[in-house]
Amino acid sequence: MEVKPGYKQTEVGIIPEDWELKPLAAIADKIMVGIASAATHAYRTIGVPMFRNQNIKAGMLDDSDLLFVEPEYEVVFKNKRLRGGDLLTMRTGYPGVTAIVPPRYDSAQSFTTLITRPRQQDAESAYLCHFINSECGQRFFTQSQIGGAQKNVNVGTLRTMPIPLPKPPEQRAIAEALSDVDGLLGGLDRLIAKKRDLKQAAMQQLLTGQTRLPGFKGEWVERTLSQLAAICSGGTPSTSDPRYWDGDIPWCTPTDITALDGQKYLATTSHMITADGLAASSAELIPARSVIMTSRATIGECAINSVPVCTNQGFKNFVPYESTDVEFLYYLLQTQKQKFISLCGGSTFLEIGKTQLAPFVISLPDSKAEQTAIAEVLADMDTELAALEQRREKTRALKQAMMQELLTGRIRLVDVTVQSTAKKEDKAHNWAINEAVVVAVLVKRFGTEKYPLGRKRCTKLSYLLHRHVEHAAEGYLKKAAGPYNPAVKYGGPEGIAQKNGYIRPHASGKFTGFIAGDKIAQAEGYFGKWYGGAALEWLEQFRFKSNDDLELLTTVDMAMEDLRRAGAGPTLDGVKGVIRRHPEWEAKLDRAVFSDQNIAAALPTCRDLFPA
Repeated sequence: MEVKPGYKQTEVGIIPEDWELKPLAAIADKIMVGIASAATHAYRTIGVPMFRNQNIKAGMLDDSDLLFVEPEYEVVFKNKRLRGGDLLTMRTGYPGVTAIVPPRYDSAQSFTTLITRPRQQDAESAYLCHFINSECGQRFFTQSQIGGAQKNVNVGTLRTMPIPLPKPPEQRAIAEALSDVDGLLGGLDRLIAKKRDLKQAAMQQLLTGQTRLPGFKGEWVERTLSQLAAICSGGTPSTSDPRYWDGDIPWCTPTDITALDGQKYLATTSHMITADGLAASSAELIPARSVIMTSRATIGECAINSVPVCTNQGFKNFVPYESTDVEFLYYLLQTQKQKFISLCGGSTFLEIGKTQLAPFVISLPDSKAEQTAIAEVLADMDTELAALEQRREKTRALKQAMMQELLTGRIRLVDVTVQSTAKKEDKAHNWAINEAVVVAVLVKRFGTEKYPLGRKRCTKLSYLLHRHVEHAAEGYLKKAAGPYNPAVKYGGPEGIAQKNGYIRPHASGKFTGFIAGDKIAQAEGYFGKWYGGAALEWLEQFRFKSNDDLELLTTVDMAMEDLRRAGAGPTLDGVKGVIRRHPEWEAKLDRAVFSDQNIAAALPTCRDLFPA
């Protein structure tokens, strides 16, 4: 296959030349097997949360059915505690399905899964999660499975998993685009679930007469099923006689009903029989617009056949009389499943027959018009649900297409030209020189002989500058004074700025820091070329902010970025949790500037300053 310019062939396929390919072991802090067995420990309804395979969905954790381990057992598992941003990957069952641990489950535990902790400087949790769940990622697990009935992927193999890595800003852009689609899918899932609940409530009200539609009154009547419809059975022609099969008469099995996945109408079947086959068996031809219902093993699954069909013996079929609306009968039968099952007795193999169904009494409107009106209301709800489900399927298909394009670099969400220019500039100056210029221009802009720019304030301003221009502040650590990059002082930039004459130390009373040096114009020229003047104008909004205000703002923003990478929404409790979990930051919460009110106010400010 010819590789177009700017791309390269790798073991995961064709990717952009500027992307790296690294094994998972090179970008994960830790890869390990979770706790061995759920059966060997005491579990309760409270305690330390434990994640199992069934909690792991593609991209997210389902915490609706958690186990909890007694707190005293936690010491046994202390080296396997989870933290926000970790990835849980199924090792058995469906190897490879992966989800991100939300921050609220710090110190939770997991078993039968693998835990990966991506290093922030290499890979974003959300990007890595999307890649592992992609077609390419899942192919690795399929090819790496070992074992018989219980397939699994061992840790050693997982360590070698190749991961294509764009630069962090592009990883974030890819992850955000795919996460936006996940958010849309999640919203559709919730809306569909809500609509289904509303439909169930409507069926309960309308099909029992508790709620009457406008224009209808009078008592409902009781009728047996045999008074509403002719009840017919099914049969199977001899499978050894080819004359009976592959004809033009649809022949329905329970599998055809389950394949409808809740849809109302049956138009095709997976098997067809001939007229001879129909005549040679106990099967009956059921006219269109009847209700066919499973009556063996799975009881009460219904559909309306839109064409004449016959069924096997696992059905009881209802051909409605003139006074019965078929759509109403369809919905009514659906509400009787549990009662039908109870009629099957205690046999191991559930089956309900005509003798039990014929005398079964149901209450319904005597007026066919009211039956039809009720059915139309429920049918409208079905139509709305079907439209939402179709939209969800289209959105899922869109996400799959996006993953294929974005995770291979076929579509780029960053300006490749800008990246290329930046690469050329890297040959002219390295990071230390770049930061020396940034420090120098900040000193010139915000420092005076009376009030020289101190290192603490300069650090906060440089953090804000990088977040604004590059959407990321690399190298800043969670230190007591807030986000702090020690490499600026100890790695050379500050010294380079002084050596080149860009800045010089200065003291004015109790104020110490830096002011502009004789050769500051040279630094300003570089800055204008690399960043432009608009970046400095943007920083002007912080001129009269106190150091405490800047520390609050940058700390909250850095915590919000941690939450976002972990797939969690930025909230007051989430930000406080990030601060509380870092020893050098924990004391901040005792200071007035980090009150709940101030942190809450900083959240929308950070969102406005640094939109996703």
